[in-house]
Amino acid sequence: MTVRAVVLVVSIGWFRFLFGQDTIPPPKAAFRIFFNFDFRSTFVNADPVRFYGFRLGAQRNLDMLSIGFYGLGDPYVQPSVDLAGIGKRELRTDFDYTALTYERLLINSKRWQVGVPVSIGLGNYRKSYLNEEQKLVPYSTNELVPLEASLHADYNLFWWIFIGVGGGYRHVLAADIDATKTLSDWTYYGKVGLRLGEVVKRVRTKIKKNGAQGS
Repeated sequence: MTVRAVVLVVSIGWFRFLFGQDTIPPPKAAFRIFFNFDFRSTFVNADPVRFYGFRLGAQRNLDMLSIGFYGLGDPYVQPSVDLAGIGKRELRTDFDYTALTYERLLINSKRWQVGVPVSIGLGNYRKSYLNEEQKLVPYSTNELVPLEASLHADYNLFWWIFIGVGGGYRHVLAADIDATKTLSDWTYYGKVGLRLGEVVKRVRTKIKKNGAQGS
């Protein structure tokens, strides 16, 4: 074999060693399942109100997808509202919705996660009033589409539990323009979550290990 041939073979070998791995698709990352309770504060007619809910989702690399269910902790009460054809009554408002959220993580370290979630939801905005007999009477119902964008940060207390805070803006689409004006506002929230996927994974690993030792 000539020197030129040896150089050519060695060069091809080095080329394949250095660059050949780029042609092999990287292994797909596993999904990580998470679950968290989500406590949100926002404003209705400039009055602070609280939402309570929970969220279930999955993470793959820097992308997260989840579905959440939220509702007012207590009805929003207006002591005296002039209702057309009825007069002044105590008006109570309930609001709950389901939201689908996509989130892109900006930081994903062992302890911290910082991301930008955007969500779209579907819910109901229900009004009722107290009549002279102090009984609740349904007044109106509207379907709503909440749109929300925010920034959040999560901190892993342990491998299985995390806490987080965030804030952003929520805009509500509704046929009733008053509902849009009333419910569209800044929002902020806190959460406590469970790395459900990690818990299941470790439990399964321990069961398999104990089973192997027993046999």
